[in-house]
Amino acid sequence: MSDSPSPDPTKPELAILKLLWREPHLTARAIHSEIGQKFDWSYSTVRTVLERMSEKGLIFKNTDGAANTYSASVGKIALLGRIISDFSARVMELDAPPTAAFFADSKLLDDDEIAELEAVLREADK
Repeated sequence: MSDSPSPDPTKPELAILKLLWREPHLTARAIHSEIGQKFDWSYSTVRTVLERMSEKGLIFKNTDGAANTYSASVGKIALLGRIISDFSARVMELDAPPTAAFFADSKLLDDDEIAELEAVLREADK
């Protein structure tokens, strides 16, 4: 996965990335079954969003046999750190991002990832 900056994902794109961070190598059909109803998307809409995400560098498209699979090409911690730092500075007008301890109850991050996020946020603050 890349830790280099890529365009910030939209809300639906972030939902897809969260799926792919939990379970890499999902098909478009599997992604559609997980989030299609939440966003009121048809299967073809999911495929279109996946193609755009691939073009933006957010995901990899893997051609393997009859079905394409998709995986995240951006690191979870790098992307979340960038989003948190940007939100803290631009929206909340904080001089420094919040500590990663703020995210201790997150369902998205485990303890090791919270520690890694803390390091990313400290580095971004420099």
